[in-house]
Amino acid sequence: MDRPLTHAPAQDQTVCLSTIEGNAKDLVLIYPPWPALEERAALQNFLPPLSVLSIASFVRSKGYSVGVIDVHGQHLDEGEVRARLRAARPRFVGISVLTNACVPAHRIARIVKEELPDCMVVVGGSHVEALPERSLRNSAIDIVVRGDGEDAMVEIMEGRPLSEIPGLTYRVGTEVRHNKHRPVEMNLDRFPMPAYDLVDFDFYFPAAGSYRHLPAINVLMTRGCPGRCSFCNSARTTLRSRSPDEVVKQIRHLHDTYGIRQVQFYDDTFTVMKKHCLDFCEALAAERMDVSWTAYIRGDCFSDDIAAAMKKAGCHQVLVGVETGNPEIAKKIGKPIDRERYKETVAIARRHGLEIRATFIIGHLGETWQTMKDTLDFAIELDVDLFQLNIATPYPGTQLYNEAVELGWLTSKDWYEYGQCQVLIRQPQLSPEEILKFERYAFRRFYMRPKTIWRMMKRMVSWHHLRDYYRALEALILGRKKSNVDQSWDCWRGFKEEDFFDVNLVEPEQLRLTYELRQGVG
Repeated sequence: MDRPLTHAPAQDQTVCLSTIEGNAKDLVLIYPPWPALEERAALQNFLPPLSVLSIASFVRSKGYSVGVIDVHGQHLDEGEVRARLRAARPRFVGISVLTNACVPAHRIARIVKEELPDCMVVVGGSHVEALPERSLRNSAIDIVVRGDGEDAMVEIMEGRPLSEIPGLTYRVGTEVRHNKHRPVEMNLDRFPMPAYDLVDFDFYFPAAGSYRHLPAINVLMTRGCPGRCSFCNSARTTLRSRSPDEVVKQIRHLHDTYGIRQVQFYDDTFTVMKKHCLDFCEALAAERMDVSWTAYIRGDCFSDDIAAAMKKAGCHQVLVGVETGNPEIAKKIGKPIDRERYKETVAIARRHGLEIRATFIIGHLGETWQTMKDTLDFAIELDVDLFQLNIATPYPGTQLYNEAVELGWLTSKDWYEYGQCQVLIRQPQLSPEEILKFERYAFRRFYMRPKTIWRMMKRMVSWHHLRDYYRALEALILGRKKSNVDQSWDCWRGFKEEDFFDVNLVEPEQLRLTYELRQGVG
């Protein structure tokens, strides 16, 4: 049976969310809400924000006091955020910004300045990294960090002149200045384990169908991805890895301290660095912990020896991004992996007793009803255990976004809508209505097959799985819309990004890619 999580006391209880009141902090890091993801939120994983916790841990290792406010994880409203800021009285606030949470992040920056006028607000994350000038049109945002945030945050707090800190974009009057890029840190072991003690694990949950046991937590061994997918912010970013032994030590700590029995690896491409993967599996297997885990793999970076090692070390499921079943679309999106290679990947997983979850995307540029049908037919032919289907979303900083803008096909810059569930590209050959209609059809055709239903029933080992399947039936098969967030979150909705623009800055006409911005703004 799954046993309840026991959250061990932090070394300094005052930095936990529940006890942040009454102790001034040097830095408070904030993770904004995703109010637009309500309807499918119960099916998507929401685990601790590792980027925030990694920065927190590194800053704390330099002797500073740090607090974390996870607005999304705890479903905090505006009043609660204000109260926690007043209690912590930080000199610096850092906000992690993904596209879907961009508008609430702007609102939070304003709240910080209203409560703490002298506090410096620093933002980072894929969205502001891609659109730094646009972000700085909000006077409440002082600095945008491009690339890894650990060293940048420490150097800002140390008081170094902004002009001397690599990887920053900031305002001087109405002029935007881009510092030279920060060299990519290849030695990830420099950074301590993420500060898991700064959050309350009781608020987090893994994606439906992705776990064997509870409680679950997320871990990263690598950063970056050498792939060239047109829809991904990680495309063509430098791949680097922590040492396998350090990752195993982290899992041992999570298991022994917090009772963790499930680990979700968030690496974009866990198996690309084959030696690191095999060394990690060997070291983890030697620990003989009662921990199961999952990881993302690439179809062209998976083999029998890797699968055998992963299974021996406790892995029970791999996730592969197939994305499309049409060879022409595969080339267009920068992922021309042969269909036969995907078939072999599934066969390898089956041989070694690994469940296989596959992700697919519809609505790519050039897509038609037939190419979408090719994707569904291929998913059924592969006969994967779990079929995950999203709608192509043109996130800023991706090739897909740039192409959609250049063609004049982007329908909205309302970032609330950027949650992979809405059609944001209007193409002449395929209407948004057709894409949404196909999405509903695809889920029903895949999951209502007797073979799939029987396989899912056999996978159930706890009532949590039954609950997840019921929610999936409601949302994906029956199409019922149900809010999972109470009305107190209305405070984060109803705004436009432009509502926060009070600085007259000129945004560049040139569209850039995320990896270019990390290497230096052109």
